Amino acid sequence: MESLIGQIFVHLVLASVLFFLVNWIGQHAVDFGYSSTTLFEEPNENVALNFFIRALSPAVFIILLSSITIAIKKPELRLGIFWVAVYYYALRAGIIFLLNRHRLISWPRYVLHAAVGISVAKLAYDHLILPNRALLPDLQNAGNELWLAILAFLYAVANKVPLPSGPGAGRRNTFVRVHYHQAVFKFGGIISEKIGDELLRLLTYSILSYEDYARPPAIRSIERLMFWKEEKTTGIMQVQGQRNLGDEESVSAAADILSESWHRHEDEDHPYTRVSRTIGDYNKDVDYISRVLEVMEIIAKRIEPVYEPAYRNLWGE
Repeated sequence: MESLIGQIFVHLVLASVLFFLVNWIGQHAVDFGYSSTTLFEEPNENVALNFFIRALSPAVFIILLSSITIAIKKPELRLGIFWVAVYYYALRAGIIFLLNRHRLISWPRYVLHAAVGISVAKLAYDHLILPNRALLPDLQNAGNELWLAILAFLYAVANKVPLPSGPGAGRRNTFVRVHYHQAVFKFGGIISEKIGDELLRLLTYSILSYEDYARPPAIRSIERLMFWKEEKTTGIMQVQGQRNLGDEESVSAAADILSESWHRHEDEDHPYTRVSRTIGDYNKDVDYISRVLEVMEIIAKRIEPVYEPAYRNLWGE
């Protein structure tokens, strides 16, 4: 029993290592068409690359680990390693829900990748790993070269298959819509009481929705436990202060901060400049400013038409 528990623990650790390894590879492959689970990044998705990384990584990982166990004369360590693939997909799904990214995921595609990944890992385990054979390629066998050529051909062909961007855009709109309506329900009274200008109110809801995306509830709960930090950034609006703030407190404080900044820039010639500088006072990161502006567009054009005139005024239309 203890050995089984130890084996499960080791396989869970290996699944976690695989999770971080795949994420690291994905971060460096976005420019090549890897589709990451974010609200904004939308590369020209590469079908083959995404399939290989998402569906075949577990099989490659357990084969490499098994080859190492055989090379170091510890073949017993490879037993049951197939479960790393199962734990990997379960862990990835759990983290997606934990980070509140589940509305950004194409779940049919996720299930397809998981089913193929687990099946390929099981085939590799039964036919390559369990027989205790050397797992390095046999370069003297011409069949190996033929199969490598076929795989390379299929990869090159799949790279040319375009995918429509519509479903991803629809998921992003749904994600922002849900977060916006939750914000109105929970904090609409506070925001309406403190902010009268419609463009500033749209800006406030956009920052709130983006911060809720960037720091989901699970992460905010962890931040509240960091009692040793003198300067804290807490609450749904990530307001800095000397103590932990609840979500309502942070919304109230953020509304005051944004209102003060908004009035400070009231002499700006163009509404866009005023909005950009107000966002910049809240968070100076250039990428942050552009992301909030994107959320403003989604809310005004696709979710809450009452803000569309104010948004058009932002661009001087």
